Amino acid sequence: MKTAAHHNELATLSTVLLSNLDEVVFFAKLSGFVQDIMQEHKVLGFEVLTDGSTRLLSESGHALNDAKVLNKGQGLSGYVARMKRAYYSNSVKRDPIASTGHRDEMVEAELCVPVMVDGCVIGTINVQSIKKDRNFSEIEIASINEILNELQSPIRNMHLFLMAKNLNRELQSRIEAKEKELLSRVEIQVSRGTDDNSQMIGLSKNFLEVVQTAKKIASQDFPVLLEGQHGVGKKILAKKIHAWSARKGGCIIASCSALNESQLDRELFSSKGLMVQANGGTLIIDDIAHTTPHIQTKILRALVGGEMITVDTDEKIALNIRIIATSKICLKKQVEEGKFKEELFYRLNTIALRIPSLRDRSDDVKVMAEFFLNHGKTQSKVLTSGAIEKLTSYFWPGNAHELKNIMERTYILTDGQYIEASHLPEFAVEVKVEKVEAKVEYVEFTLFDLEKKHIVDTLGHLNGNKTRAAKALGITVKTLYNKLHSYGMIEAREQ
Repeated sequence: MKTAAHHNELATLSTVLLSNLDEVVFFAKLSGFVQDIMQEHKVLGFEVLTDGSTRLLSESGHALNDAKVLNKGQGLSGYVARMKRAYYSNSVKRDPIASTGHRDEMVEAELCVPVMVDGCVIGTINVQSIKKDRNFSEIEIASINEILNELQSPIRNMHLFLMAKNLNRELQSRIEAKEKELLSRVEIQVSRGTDDNSQMIGLSKNFLEVVQTAKKIASQDFPVLLEGQHGVGKKILAKKIHAWSARKGGCIIASCSALNESQLDRELFSSKGLMVQANGGTLIIDDIAHTTPHIQTKILRALVGGEMITVDTDEKIALNIRIIATSKICLKKQVEEGKFKEELFYRLNTIALRIPSLRDRSDDVKVMAEFFLNHGKTQSKVLTSGAIEKLTSYFWPGNAHELKNIMERTYILTDGQYIEASHLPEFAVEVKVEKVEAKVEYVEFTLFDLEKKHIVDTLGHLNGNKTRAAKALGITVKTLYNKLHSYGMIEAREQ
């Protein structure tokens, strides 16, 4: 039970923390109080930053001017910040989880407890001991948590202060980035043809190179082939090439993937078909790889001879059309496989551009996300750094189309001005296999230590889901709980 003196000390500490809106002072006072209670070698206070990294602010009640920053997931502070639960190691020199971090060489054991409010970790308190027989347990965790529970008001206050401080920092960064963006931003807005509001936005080098090339070739009357994945903006760029050109006629789109051969033949080559409608202008043949040899032959004849025979009246019509073809599939490979006419390919390939996918221009994700989020809206919303990190780390198989749909959905479903990472949907994780040649340093671990590290890494990879982790490890859930209890990671009552 707490003594009256202990209760008074906590009340005094709470008052001091509430009166000081300074994270360095906050963690210095908190670590000093825990040091007085625990009487160990050192008690460290870490702040958890928005990107998951941790910053050492205090040591046994003393503020540190030269704050040391540990990368995301590094050290016990990083591990506890990610897992959102306390962890202790009574053999830090042999514990793989504790192999990184900040501690003196003589430290033997370490306990790390999260400073949390409403499920959000704002910092950690790390108790370090140099006693060889020191065995931390759930008792010490409960003791520190009891202190933190009594200090929820100042902790909540500090959480709000840090949120405001981080938002101010982000806003300042955004102002600077916006000023830079306005100097170099390329925005393509279609002003003629259908879909007038369609836009392509980008700052990345490979995107700008494609745009500049498209602008140069627009005045030339050659056929153009635009290749790229679904959703990269092939049709938008095709319409822009037409808008940049000197052609006075309309810009017509023929969608090949939605029609069979007979339907497409009539759609293109009837007396009132798309070829006639595009005469004097530009015909965009979308998904040309889906056309049959018969249709390809008729397109080739229109390109080479400048005329066509209508399918409904057998009338010969002279054509003055610029053809811009788009394809999600590599046409050269289609030619090699005998699925596309070689002569038509080489006619179209006179001017060929490949629009990079979003995963190849990740620098553009932020500016595109902000545009899609607020375009046409009366009230703007702001993406936090955590949300931007989540967006830029995704591989976007649907490219700009997918990004646009997600941002519009997020705007509708999110209350308030700020979009956090938690407001975004959970994205699928892309498994990347990279060959990395690095020097392997031998570390002396027991089989127990190696098993523990593998189990912990599996849990971390699966976001703490014990059922999935047990299945991946090839053991029962009960066995997994028993092992976690033996590591001191869960209490007996959780089994």
